[in-house]
Order: sequence, then C-alpha cells, then structure tokens
Amino acid sequence: MKLIPTIQSKKIVAFFLTITLFFVGAFYKLAILSPVSAGTFTSRSVTITDSRASATSVTYAYGFTTTVTTSIKQIDFKFCTQAGAWGDTCTAPTGLSTSSATRDSDNIAGTGRTDSAPAANSFRTVITTPSTQSTQAVTFSIGGMVNPSTTNTTFYARIITYSDTGTTEIDSGEAAFATLTSTSVAVSATVLENFSFSLAGVNSGGTVNSATTDITTTAATIPFGTLSSGDPNIGAHDVTVTTNAGSGYIVSAKAAADPPLSAGSNNIDYFSGTYASPAAWSSPNGSSQNVNTGFFGYTTEDTAHSGFQSNKWARADTTARAIVTNSGAASAETTRIGWQAEINVLQPAGSYTGTIILVATPTY
Repeated sequence: MKLIPTIQSKKIVAFFLTITLFFVGAFYKLAILSPVSAGTFTSRSVTITDSRASATSVTYAYGFTTTVTTSIKQIDFKFCTQAGAWGDTCTAPTGLSTSSATRDSDNIAGTGRTDSAPAANSFRTVITTPSTQSTQAVTFSIGGMVNPSTTNTTFYARIITYSDTGTTEIDSGEAAFATLTSTSVAVSATVLENFSFSLAGVNSGGTVNSATTDITTTAATIPFGTLSSGDPNIGAHDVTVTTNAGSGYIVSAKAAADPPLSAGSNNIDYFSGTYASPAAWSSPNGSSQNVNTGFFGYTTEDTAHSGFQSNKWARADTTARAIVTNSGAASAETTRIGWQAEINVLQPAGSYTGTIILVATPTY
C-alpha cells in the first residue's frame, strides 16, 4: 500500500519510493534432458534484463560452452513451458514473442549472419561462412523479446547448434528463466542448481553502515515520508540469498529512471558520490530548484565493496551496479543495504516517486 503523506509547506516534500525486485521461488530444481546422439553444452545460462510478465524489449543473454570444435552453421533457440530435450514436446509460453527480436551480439566463429524467427517462440541465426569453433565460452544476446504473460512461472530456453542448416546436430542444451508479476524485475538463473533471493524491510532505529535508520521500510517500499530541509531520512533493507552456485552470485541495483525521483516536472537528483568513489553524505547545496536541491543515494555493508564502509554513499543511477557480491555458495546469507534522501529549502513541494530495480544473478 502506498502511503504518501500530505505536503505541509512549500519547504517540505513527501515522496514514496517503491522497490521492484526479482524473487525466485526458493530452490527451483530444473531437470535438463540431453539428446543421446550429440553433445550437451556445459555452463549453460540465460540472463534476462527484465522479469516482469509481458515486459517488452527484453534482452535474453545466453552463455554456454561448446563440447567440440565443429564449425557452427546454424543455431536455434526455442522457448517452452516444460523442461526437456530439443526434440521433446514444447508448448509455447503464452504471450512470449520473438517477432520483433534481434540478435544483438554473439561470438560464434565465422562471418556473415542471417537472423529469423521461424515461430513466435523461436529464433534462428545462420552463419554465412562458419569457422572452426573452439570449445570455449560462447555468448549470444537476443534483444527485443516479449516476455511470457504468465506470472510467477519458470520457462525453458532450449538451444541447439548444427553443422549445416538444421540437419546435423552438434550440441544442444537448455537453460531456465522466470517471469514474476508486473512489478517484478530482471531474473537470471543457471540450470540444475538451487537459488533463492529475497528482500526484507528494516525498522526505524536500526543501523546501516554506522548510520541510524529513521524510517521503517517494507519488502517492496522505501516510504521516506515527509522530508524537511537539512534533515536526511535513512532507510534500509536486508538482502538474503541462498545458492549452491560454485562461482557465487551478485546482486545489482539501479534506478529505473533519470532522475531517480520525480513529481511532475520536478525532481530529486542523484547523490554526488559515485560507485567508483563513494563519499560521506553531504547535504544538497543547489541554488536553483531541481538542480542539486535534493539528493538520493544508497550504501551497502558488503565488505566486498569496501569503498562503502565507514558510512559512505553513492548515486543510484540507471546503470546496474553490484552492491552485494559473493564468490561461492551461500546459505541464507544476509547483507544490509541502505537508502538516504535529503532536500534543501529550494526543493519544490510535491509527492515524489521512483523505482529501484534489484537483480540477483548466480554463476555456476
């Protein structure tokens, strides 16, 4: 429930910041079936840039390792509601569409590319002049995808390569992804592993990086309430991850828009500290309305990001930045992250809103 306090004067401003996050139901167990007659890709994964059901212009970034050096003439992708091998029954996810999809990039050996979408749930690239393919990590990115419309559901992306145009199989495999509700965000997962990610609110009177919280957050909101000049408000969240991914995971954060908070034509800007050089909090000192007359920033207690220690803060811009990092498996590992907002006397009155997107990505 959005709680937007009533504005009390021209020198105070109320706003409500929502957080959308990717939440994978605890411990998806994804069974992959491999064809007997050909190889199976290793280190298979797919990362999508937005997990919201029916989201458009989504990028699906694939990663896998080939098993042989055979030249790849054709690579096909097929999206299904059920796990299985390439030739098994495949039901197209409702709402998913490749009709506007484009190949953004790939590192398959060879020159010349012809892309097509043979069906609403498939995508194909034919390499004009293929070359010997090293048994290396292959990347393939498809942009312009439309997500399935079914919420809170796991789907499967089947992948197959051919040495010719669709007859002689080289390798195949499968990776999984999930859509959540219309307020959810990007999700990534690697098959055959367990992964869960959650966010919990923190009460007023807690601490984050030595700073004291003075608002109570929920799992999906940062209700800063009414801001007064010279009086910063601080909130926090606890990020909890469980995974058996051998190479660990990262949790990244970004603002959905620039500027991060707005009320009509008015805005609250990013804090001056940067991700590369977090800084001690300083009050906004802008002398023109909407130009550094309000600041919003974040911090993290993750010791892997030591620049944030000792109460340092950074700007929450539209570039995804890792705020929690772990290099190995984790069991209910919890890390606290914080949010701070402050205005000066020139900030225009209004009810300011914005969205922070959190994305968790395990690597197996």
